[in-house]
Amino acid sequence: MKKSILHAKLAALDKRLIVPRKEVKEELARCEAGFEGERKLLYYLSELEGTVRVLHDIRLPYSTGYTHFQMDTVVITRQMIIVIDAKHFSGRLIFDRSTRQLIRGSTMYDDPITQVIRQKKGLEAWLGHRVPVMAAVALTHPNVRIEITPPDALDASLIMYAQEIPAKLDEFHRDRPILLSSQEVHQLASKLQHHHRPYDPDIMKKFHVQPEHLQTGIQCEACQCWRVKRVQRRWICLGCSAPLKAPHIPALKEYVRLFGTAAVNKQIRAFTGIESASVVKKLLGKWAVQKEGEARGRVYQLPKEWKWE
Repeated sequence: MKKSILHAKLAALDKRLIVPRKEVKEELARCEAGFEGERKLLYYLSELEGTVRVLHDIRLPYSTGYTHFQMDTVVITRQMIIVIDAKHFSGRLIFDRSTRQLIRGSTMYDDPITQVIRQKKGLEAWLGHRVPVMAAVALTHPNVRIEITPPDALDASLIMYAQEIPAKLDEFHRDRPILLSSQEVHQLASKLQHHHRPYDPDIMKKFHVQPEHLQTGIQCEACQCWRVKRVQRRWICLGCSAPLKAPHIPALKEYVRLFGTAAVNKQIRAFTGIESASVVKKLLGKWAVQKEGEARGRVYQLPKEWKWE
């Protein structure tokens, strides 16, 4: 299970900021909680039998084409499709159905039931075919207690504990006709993945960060200092003397997440602290998927997969 592009970019930004920023840490914490919730949900979904495909963080355009809707988890079976919004909150949660809010202590959140129903409708319009789509909100934290007001709200049945999901899906499947062949289940999953458009923000612009706000250099994975250097064809940490195998790879990936896939030799030297232009030229020549231009103005395109891998 991979982290989203936003999650990976936030982690890179938080790691590189010289002065930590509260808003970055808060959004990163939300991403990490969401990732943990989806991971726990996947554990329970792995109990499902038969032909099942589980997709994560699928973002598709609305039929208007102007905006997108993003689904945490999409479960495709031969009888139906289930859109699940995972929430990894602990403590007491109040689902207020009159105000359409989720309340945790003194903090109010957007209503996950309203969100997942909107996603369900978006997927129904996008698919435009006979397979029924259901919606659910899965609570994945083991220490969560819920209160629903009013308790007899019609949409309260959409809220489930993650461990209930397999049994609930078996219940949903009961007496429902098989509508898709096993091959069609996989074809539909492939179609959703093909049309998926991940959220890929300019993270520097989003948080008004300038290059001078970032820590430069290559970080040592052993002692966490930023004093890694290339000495006699070997990477070594000048702080703890640890020999390192390929510490430049995480640094190049962080560059891609913060500045994009296009890079020139001078930019990489400034970001990584590597002084030798010939060393950087060799590194970029090895990892670039495309090169444009000549000499000092050559632009290297680094792998787009580095935005999240």
